[in-house]
Parts: sequence; structure tokens; C-alpha cells
Amino acid sequence: MITTPLPLFLLRLVLLPGAVVPLHIFEPRYRALVRDTTEGDSATQRFGLIAPPADTAEADLPAGRIGCVARITSVDLLADGRSNIVVEGADRFRFETYVEAGTPYRVGHVVAWDDTSVDHAVLDAAAVHVRELAARAIRATMTIHDASGDPPEFESDASALSFQIAHLLQMGDDALYALLAERNPLARLARLNVALQAGLAQMESSSDVHARAKTNGHHHGPPPG
Repeated sequence: MITTPLPLFLLRLVLLPGAVVPLHIFEPRYRALVRDTTEGDSATQRFGLIAPPADTAEADLPAGRIGCVARITSVDLLADGRSNIVVEGADRFRFETYVEAGTPYRVGHVVAWDDTSVDHAVLDAAAVHVRELAARAIRATMTIHDASGDPPEFESDASALSFQIAHLLQMGDDALYALLAERNPLARLARLNVALQAGLAQMESSSDVHARAKTNGHHHGPPPG
């Protein structure tokens, strides 16, 4: 097992591969982390974002906790030392142990946490079904919130699709972490299938009610004369 030292940002936020997330950096230790990781070339502008379990102190972060590499894509430095950054989720990793690095932020030994191999034909078939359900859920959500514009295009890569859909649907942290930690992409799609099926009927019903309500009381014919 080959471990790699990685600067760690401990935050109760589950970052998924491919997700783009803004972060406001205000703690002195994480200001130092951003400064240190942005001094080099683009290949080093990264850190590990990992969500500790609920009610767990940072010092007690358990070995085996899964996190995601955050690649910094934008930095806006503020006059008082704070910053607003944008990160994109990259590879997943498994935390092994902390390493003493002499930095104000924590550094951990981590190992890669890649997907296991599955039958691609079965995976692609499952992805088609989940895309259809997700498209219906997103259309309903856009109607409920009066959102304009086109719905997002889904990932063509079936392994990455589950992460994209979970991020778009803003699933809860526990559900997001379960997907992040799951190495079988077919199992991730199965989890999403269950979650979408459970809520889709209510979402589409609410969407229909909202759409009908917007037309009530509006006169669409010529004005009375």
C-alpha cells in the first residue's frame, strides 16, 4: 500500500468528484493552506477535503474515512487575508493517519480509493435508466422553483454519473458520503435509483400543482369591451 501525504481541509461538507463548490476561507490555518497550495504550479494547487463523522473531533478522525481531492480552480484574495476560492472535486482517497508536517493545518497519509471493475454493458444500461429518472426530477424541481434555462447535460461516463446527479439533486450529507465511499459504480447507481424512485412521484405532483396554480386567475383572452 502506497501512501501519499496530502494537506487536509476538514469540513462538514461532502465533496464529490466532478462537483464545483465555492468555499470562503477565513480560519488562519486554512488561509495558510490556500497560500501554500497556490504558490506552486497547477499540479500542486490541491488539497484533500474530508468530512469528519458527526460528533467526532478532528484529532480523532478515524482511519478509513473517505475524502475527495479538491483542485483549486479560482482564488479571490481579500484585503484582510480571507479568500474566496472555487474547487472542483477530483480523485477520492482513504485517510490512513495524520503526519507531523509542521504546518498549522493537518496533513494526512492517504491512499487512492478507486472504483472496482464491473460489467460495462450492465453499468451502461443502469445509467440510461437513472438518467431518465434524474431528468424527470430535475425538470420537476425547475418548475417548482420557476427556474429558467436548459437542464444540465448528464455525464456520458456511467461511473461518474452518480456523483453528478447526487450533486445536482443536493442530496443529504449521509447519502452523499455513502456514494463517495462506494467503490462499485453499479451500486452507486442502484442507490440513486432507489432515492429517485422514492421521491419522484411527489416531486412531479408538486410540479403539476405549481404549474396549474400559476395560470389560475389570469385572463388570457381579449379585454372585456
